[in-house]
Amino acid sequence: MPKLDYRNIEIDSERCGGQPVVVGTRIRVATVLTCYRHGMSVEEITQQYPSLKPADVHDALAYAYDHIAEIERALADDDELVAKQKLRQGNAGP
Repeated sequence: MPKLDYRNIEIDSERCGGQPVVVGTRIRVATVLTCYRHGMSVEEITQQYPSLKPADVHDALAYAYDHIAEIERALADDDELVAKQKLRQGNAGP
């Protein structure tokens, strides 16, 4: 089976913490996958993120599913960060 070419996906250590993003944007592959998992269609995702084309969304989803462990780790890290921020805000007090 030939290796897929994710021409619309790039990883740059200087952008978004080195997470995979759609080329020329700061839109992470994990973000596209989350939208898709929440029931958004490709068309709805491109409406939400006008800089994306349908091919970008398809490449992001293909990359996500071919690198699912990496993407799941990124999503878990996001969840952990949000939980820590909420905890800090709760401890800030009035």
